[in-house]
Amino acid sequence: MFDRIQIKKALLSIPWVEKYYINKKVNAGLFIPKNKLGKNLNKAEIVKINPSDIKVGLVKDGIEMGEFIDNRSYYPKYERFLKNNSIKYEYYDIYKSDWLDKGKDFDIIIWHTDSDPVTQDIATNKIYVLEKLMKKKCLPSFHEIWTYEDKINAHYLYKYFKLPAIPTFVTHSKEEALEYIEKTEFPIISKIATGSGSQGVVKIKNKKQAKKIINHAFSLKGAKTYFPFQRQKNYVLFQEFIEDATFDLRVIVIGNKLFGYYRFPNQGDFRASGAGNYKKTEIPVEALDLAYQVKELFHARFLATDFLYSNNRKKFLIIESSIFIGVDTCEQLVVNGKPGYYERIKESEYVFKEGRYWIQELTIKELLEGES
Repeated sequence: MFDRIQIKKALLSIPWVEKYYINKKVNAGLFIPKNKLGKNLNKAEIVKINPSDIKVGLVKDGIEMGEFIDNRSYYPKYERFLKNNSIKYEYYDIYKSDWLDKGKDFDIIIWHTDSDPVTQDIATNKIYVLEKLMKKKCLPSFHEIWTYEDKINAHYLYKYFKLPAIPTFVTHSKEEALEYIEKTEFPIISKIATGSGSQGVVKIKNKKQAKKIINHAFSLKGAKTYFPFQRQKNYVLFQEFIEDATFDLRVIVIGNKLFGYYRFPNQGDFRASGAGNYKKTEIPVEALDLAYQVKELFHARFLATDFLYSNNRKKFLIIESSIFIGVDTCEQLVVNGKPGYYERIKESEYVFKEGRYWIQELTIKELLEGES
């Protein structure tokens, strides 16, 4: 079977295909000309810290093609912060064989890792060495990367801390999985451990469909996923279908600053993530408190938690949490038409403050000024 990623790379090596691809991304607002990058970055407030005599290894992320760059790349926002605060840094190619020797030159490693399983495996292994053995401060930390794009690991934390997550069943036992579908009520939701933008999320309507998924997952090869190199092998993750939920609410927490927005599914679908339907307005205190609690328990410098609201249960339920999200603008919260953030004063007490900020810059500030 052909690898879709290799096919894509081959096609993009053809000049007219590359030009078409770039134009499509530019028109969709996903690519930005490099000569306009500075103007776009400077729409946000400058985030300052006290002088610091450190050296940062900055890992590049995102896609760069000719004169265009991925608008969602994190590293230009990180770089702006480092420049504005006169912090020494160098680009760090952590993928090369000399990453260990090069890593010795830095006090801090900053790396927005891609969300695919292969990159997560690379990152988990290398950040362990950098942080635990070489005693480097890393963003993300080993603890943070352990939960990133791993719904099973995140589920373990929700369950351990008794957080109000959507009722979830995870097992690595085929026998137990088959027993579960005999007594559960359908429909249910099936998810793969790693997937973003609602990829790998399926609504299961009946026992027959669930049994088919279980048999594939526990087969010799495992079940296919949208990653051509990764299979769902020897596990299932089922969630209760919250039928009365009509939207997702994402709440972003960085230190004592909170942002967020609502997401709505396309007509006829139940998945809001990846649909591109957003609304930025006030966020209930209950959701702010819960998002802050999750961030603290996850020991994260930055954490975005997605919620559903169940009218029947009269409460928010956690869908999932992430240390990285897609960021298109420096306005991640808008209240009464004004961009800004909620500042947490104490539990259930928040003050709205105006301003446009790149959340990436606030995260580095939290990294450098807060506890590791």
